[in-house]
Amino acid sequence: MKVAALISGGKDSCFNMMQCIAAGHEIAALANISPHNKSELDSYMYQSVGYEAIEFIAAAMDLPLYRETTMGLSAQLGKTYEPTTDDEVEDLFRVLSQVKEDLDIEAVSVGAILSDYQRVRVENVCIRLGLVPLAYLWQQDQKQLLDEMIKCEVDAIIIKVATLGLEPNKHLGRSLSSLQAHLLSMNEKYGLNVCGEGGEYETLTLDCPLFKSRIVIEESEIVLNSNDPICPVGYLRLKKLSLEVKLPNLDLQRRLSGLPLKDSDGYITDYGVEASDFSDDDDKSVKSIEDGCVSSETLEQEARAVKSADGWLWISGIQGRAPDFREAMQEATRTLKSILTQHSQSVRDVCSVVLYVSDMSRYGEINQVYCEMFNHVNPPSRACVEVQSCFPVILAALSWSAPANNSGDFPVERHTMHVQSRSHWAPSNIGPYSQAVRVGELIHLAGQIALIPGNLEMVRGGIKAQCQLALRHVGRLLKAMDPNVNLRDVVQGICYVTDVSYVDRARKLWEERSNNAIVVYVVVSQLPREALVEWHVWAHRHNNQFEYEETGKCFDGYSISIYRRWNYENDIAAIVCYVDRSEEAELTEEVFINTVDYTLQKLKQGHENDATSVYNLYIFYSRMKIHSLKVDYLRSLAETSALAYTLVPVTYVKSEHTYLSICGVRNQ
Repeated sequence: MKVAALISGGKDSCFNMMQCIAAGHEIAALANISPHNKSELDSYMYQSVGYEAIEFIAAAMDLPLYRETTMGLSAQLGKTYEPTTDDEVEDLFRVLSQVKEDLDIEAVSVGAILSDYQRVRVENVCIRLGLVPLAYLWQQDQKQLLDEMIKCEVDAIIIKVATLGLEPNKHLGRSLSSLQAHLLSMNEKYGLNVCGEGGEYETLTLDCPLFKSRIVIEESEIVLNSNDPICPVGYLRLKKLSLEVKLPNLDLQRRLSGLPLKDSDGYITDYGVEASDFSDDDDKSVKSIEDGCVSSETLEQEARAVKSADGWLWISGIQGRAPDFREAMQEATRTLKSILTQHSQSVRDVCSVVLYVSDMSRYGEINQVYCEMFNHVNPPSRACVEVQSCFPVILAALSWSAPANNSGDFPVERHTMHVQSRSHWAPSNIGPYSQAVRVGELIHLAGQIALIPGNLEMVRGGIKAQCQLALRHVGRLLKAMDPNVNLRDVVQGICYVTDVSYVDRARKLWEERSNNAIVVYVVVSQLPREALVEWHVWAHRHNNQFEYEETGKCFDGYSISIYRRWNYENDIAAIVCYVDRSEEAELTEEVFINTVDYTLQKLKQGHENDATSVYNLYIFYSRMKIHSLKVDYLRSLAETSALAYTLVPVTYVKSEHTYLSICGVRNQ
């Protein structure tokens, strides 16, 4: 893509440009926001110190420079941003608008590493202009990142210090390579951010492989903002600069050659192993049954909703049955909105959505309606898979709004992660769904497939490589939501695969890396981007306080297996149930009723007489095993208890001998 690079003059913006080139993009222009008073400016968004060098960087790269001045005013300081007159974010909008008009750019290079404040605002500007934000440094380990910058010959000096452990008279003007050991030491001693992400220091890049000439500081002076004896603050004022042509005169490709600069594939590592090095013969999905649909094979149900005392609203079983896909999705969204309204909630309260569609090739029509519904900031997380249903759309959702008693010193709040910048961290979500939503102790993730974050292409190597990379995404998203949470804090999940032979490999890898998380494995006809596996999970910030139980029983020749998790307070419980039989037979109404009763009995354990509990079930049934089954019993249960359920037709559940599976949750 043709890229405009936002530059502050520092190491991050320069190294991100190098990452863009390594990913195959072309830097077409530079863009900078400079202080209106030609001095250091206190801005939430932009680095102003070192602004004198920006024109020299443009000359060193032989690229056009677009500049806009700023007053540094921030009208909105919240987690989200809406376009606001006189906010400094609009200065960025103006300069990028001009670059796009002149050069028809497609993307923007952004050197953000950790600042959600900056990322959210740059993304807002980019999305408004139809540009792709490229933030390849986002969420990278700072020690490793600093080492990469130095090894890739980014020669940057410190030009501002504002932290304990760095002194103006001692450290200003010194190179990062000479201070690397000291920065690491200060990290150990004081918790200093090695890359300066806490505002500890600012840098100026004097040279890097992108430059044809090196910047030389001929005259400068130290300016002290604060002469505090413990933590003095000061910066380097650049009074006279010049360019020194580098010899021999090499083209960009030769200047970059030999550097340990990785492309997007090079960042696909999992526990130190290159996921793309794995190879499997079965690297594409095999549909296990023929296309087509018999009406009796998709069980009809009415939409249901149950609401807990702590504000959770489980919405289940919405079926869009209109023959036209767009109309079917409109039917489903109307039902969803109606249910939300009945329970005094809105689409902005929805935390998670699961979409089961009958034909992934019609996804565009479905997604257009979905976008019209969730067109607000921080939409819900989402999973979307294809199942061989007679109905175009089956939809389930989880919503939350704070109950009236949500008060006290630490009221429960919603936190949403919607990263739209392309990076090497995890796949970006440019669209109407977020990577994760956290409410209180619970974290609900979007379905994760094995996209290479840097280029959003599917990883090579078959099912093993896809499982590894998708699980790495899960772990990274959880850690981003809470630094103390990781893959081992997943409580329950659904693993969708496209062939029954993939189940054992996915299960083995999951069990190696999780901590008693219970998972339903189901075979579906297709996943987004023709992926082989998709993980859809939820986690608890105190998963170490959950108990685990395996139990089961036999009934009428069938084996009913139960896997259960519940926390110490027992105010939340999760369950997975499988029904297996070694010999081919029809699943009878009696077996189905017995399975549902047994599942709910175990789910209620410890709260048998509690009228405040609510229950949500996903019931996956194999079209190969169940050709017709009345579900009147479920309807009768739902009329007398707080039960919501979604019936999902799938190709197989876990194995060829499994008839159905139930994935359930109870909360108060």
